[in-house]
Amino acid sequence: MTSNQASEKLNLTTKFAFGAGDIGPAFTANILIFFLMPFFTNVAGINPAIAGSILFVGKIADAINDPIIGVFSDRTQTKWGRRIPWMIFAAIPFGFTFFLQWIVPKFSDDIALNNNLLFIYYMMIGIVFNIFYTAVNLPYQALTPELTQDYNERTNLNSFRFSFSIGASIVSLILAGAIFEVYQGNNQEKYLILGIISTIFSTLPLFWCPLIIKERGYEPLLNKNQRKITAYIFISISSIAIIYSIFNFINSTSGEDVFNAIIALLIALFIGIMAWSLIIAKTEPHLFEAPLGNTEENTEHNLTYIQQLKIVFTNRPFLYVVGIYLCSWLAVQLTASILIYFVVNWMGLPEAAFPRVAIAVQGTALVMLFIWQKISNKLDKKIVYFLGSAIWIIAQIGLFLVQPGQTFLLYALAMLAGCGVSVAYLIPWSMIPDVIDLDELNTGERREGIFYGFMVLLQKFGLAFGLFLVGIALEASGFIKPIEGQPIPVQPENALWAIRLVVAPLPAVVLLAGIVLCYFYPITREYHSQIRLQLHEKNN
Repeated sequence: MTSNQASEKLNLTTKFAFGAGDIGPAFTANILIFFLMPFFTNVAGINPAIAGSILFVGKIADAINDPIIGVFSDRTQTKWGRRIPWMIFAAIPFGFTFFLQWIVPKFSDDIALNNNLLFIYYMMIGIVFNIFYTAVNLPYQALTPELTQDYNERTNLNSFRFSFSIGASIVSLILAGAIFEVYQGNNQEKYLILGIISTIFSTLPLFWCPLIIKERGYEPLLNKNQRKITAYIFISISSIAIIYSIFNFINSTSGEDVFNAIIALLIALFIGIMAWSLIIAKTEPHLFEAPLGNTEENTEHNLTYIQQLKIVFTNRPFLYVVGIYLCSWLAVQLTASILIYFVVNWMGLPEAAFPRVAIAVQGTALVMLFIWQKISNKLDKKIVYFLGSAIWIIAQIGLFLVQPGQTFLLYALAMLAGCGVSVAYLIPWSMIPDVIDLDELNTGERREGIFYGFMVLLQKFGLAFGLFLVGIALEASGFIKPIEGQPIPVQPENALWAIRLVVAPLPAVVLLAGIVLCYFYPITREYHSQIRLQLHEKNN
């Protein structure tokens, strides 16, 4: 019997643990969005078109593996559930392959041959990393509809998730800015240090969520005593890191030593918080009930892949959600991937100013998440998306019009854009669990993995095209690559126009398409209540 949805509230420790599950993917994604293209062009010495092709191939390969891993996740049967084992076993390879993207191996003294081998290296590492990224992140996303069936609680849960996600994005930008300021070596050394520290900061949180979260109807990964033992081990590690930090700070002789001490202290504090949450965490009563849907029947009588495709693409509300999400995130990715060129080459600001502009966007988005979440408790999700997107489009128009020297206006527009960016995080991911409920009502089965997989697949096809477009636009417009140790080159007029068009008008057009799709999205609060009532009666 399904519990009454009004009683399916989640504990604060569960929301924190669930939110922490998105720190690693968000941290790495943000670093890659903002810094991988400049790393390829400015450090590895790859021309923009080839760099865009690497990102394009990586995203296409990543998109293909999403529905495959989604299907495997749906069919996984262990005593711990269908999602948790994927997150645990993929965490370390996820971090290691992320790090490998930030080294510049020298394969040959022949420049042309070396560049060809670099292209193959970065393309292959990117493909492997994205496999493990999906293996961690897609099962994690599919936990959302299983943890609670409450309409508002799902939005609240996603607000926690994206608070951690945006918070991680902000920290990643602060970290990058600090590294660029503190380390005075060449760019290759700076990016290598960024890769090492980012790997640590993104891999550790991946264990917080599966160590505390329990899938509905399955055993927890750790019982109560095992949680306490694990917590004490974490406390010991945290204490050692604190001692190291204090010792390093006392004996510091440079800014780099102080920076390293601060990083060690932050790692220690994070591990300590994980330990505290392991000790006090409690599992909600409704998660001890049987899994949602007929998961045993799903395992024994799985539909073929083609049949699942048919069900996914005949679910009209799902197609609208995919379109809304694709438009929202294509706008984010286009702006993010070109923003450093806009700040440095159009606005004439130093490279160290770029993280501050990005933080203005992400910081505002973090604050607005809580505001939009409160508004969504009163208004329908569609209305919230309309309001946020309208504000966002105004900001994009302003970015196109802003001129060099108008630095204050740039930051103001970045904050205004953040008000809209937050709805791209919150609303589409709050809609998808409702779509899965509708599919369960129609089919009697729960297929979270296949829906989340195809949602991300179509998103990544769009993003791959967007990243490829950025590289081609820079190359075709005559963008001049910076040379290590030389002043930043003055870009030709065509390159500046290309940068401005990609950073503002193009995302604005995509957002307008998202608003149109959202208008036709059919699942309102009242419709979802009817779905839950019918599911409750059907299960009874």
